[in-house]
Amino acid sequence: MKKTTIILLLLSLIIPSNILTQLPPDNYKSWSNLVKNKVIVEYSDDFNVPWCRSSTNFRFSQSTIYSALKDLQNYKNIFERVSDSRLLNQNDNIAYIRLNMPWPYSDRDYTVKFIESNNGDDIIFQFYSVIHPDTPSNTESVTLPRAAGEWRLIPISENATRVVYTWNGELLGSFPSYGLTTAWETQGEEVLMWLSEYLKSRRLDD
Repeated sequence: MKKTTIILLLLSLIIPSNILTQLPPDNYKSWSNLVKNKVIVEYSDDFNVPWCRSSTNFRFSQSTIYSALKDLQNYKNIFERVSDSRLLNQNDNIAYIRLNMPWPYSDRDYTVKFIESNNGDDIIFQFYSVIHPDTPSNTESVTLPRAAGEWRLIPISENATRVVYTWNGELLGSFPSYGLTTAWETQGEEVLMWLSEYLKSRRLDD
């Protein structure tokens, strides 16, 4: 049993990352708008999974935002909808995250591996679902086996950064398909708003 778990873990670190190859490329232009205010929220159903994207400009340096997003186990204190965030493997940047969904829907959870890269001056955090033996067993939560996406931090100036957050919009479970675009719109705005508020509170604390 232990040997099987190890094999599944090793395979999960390789196979699920294929979903990242389905991320819309940088030059993809066929996004459908959901919100076009200070925060822009878009989605696309041109791929095998529904990709969503939200973006806005932050009046914080790239390094400041990078520091916050790198602190995986602190996500529960950054994003209000995250009820649990645990670092399961520090060396491999594997974290467990649980999302508090509004009534009457069950919570969602996923275990993901974060990988970091650079594209010119941009910092990119990509994440994808993996299997880990220390993932909590939550019978009251719907696990998202294909959770994936990326954070892209694009420097504008010394103290300004454009943040682009892309994620797989699948919610699974009993969530109705007619409510997906509303959920994507809400998530896209909330995530960037909460990140901004957290960074502002840190600046005040300093």
